[in-house]
Amino acid sequence: MFHFFPKRGRGEPRDPLIHADTPGQFFLRTMLLIAVFAVTVWAFWANTERRLADVRGASAVWDEAELLTDAQEQALRELVDAFREVHGVKLVIHVRRDTPTLPKLDAQTIFVGLCPARGQAVVELPPLVRKALGDDLGRTLENDWLRPALSTGQWPEGLVRALKHLWDQLAGT
Repeated sequence: MFHFFPKRGRGEPRDPLIHADTPGQFFLRTMLLIAVFAVTVWAFWANTERRLADVRGASAVWDEAELLTDAQEQALRELVDAFREVHGVKLVIHVRRDTPTLPKLDAQTIFVGLCPARGQAVVELPPLVRKALGDDLGRTLENDWLRPALSTGQWPEGLVRALKHLWDQLAGT
């Protein structure tokens, strides 16, 4: 049945895992084997981290209207990562063709939804941020920062300025 694994007798010794003629050669071959395993594990770990960052970044910035350039989208993804790393909050940005709708959010997510074609903006802050910085911060970001930028057509710059203002508020400056 198992022809690939020949049966050995009870008194028959096992073959060594690493064949070597001298102790130095044995040590070197053992270290090389460990190094191969370590490099393989590291490569899988690095690939997984990179793929996870790509997935996380792609879901954090959604440009349905396809109005952002690649450089702007990449800059927003870096800003999303900075919000998560420095302030511990998730930032989700949606640029929609139609009215921005609020997705299902958890208690640590800041949502910014824009519709440049209609001049609409929606900002939703998590409960802890609202409690710490005031209930009117979301309305201030919508009315004083995003909507004027949407009306002038400079909404990418206005979005960055609004996020900078939010960053400063979270940092306490």
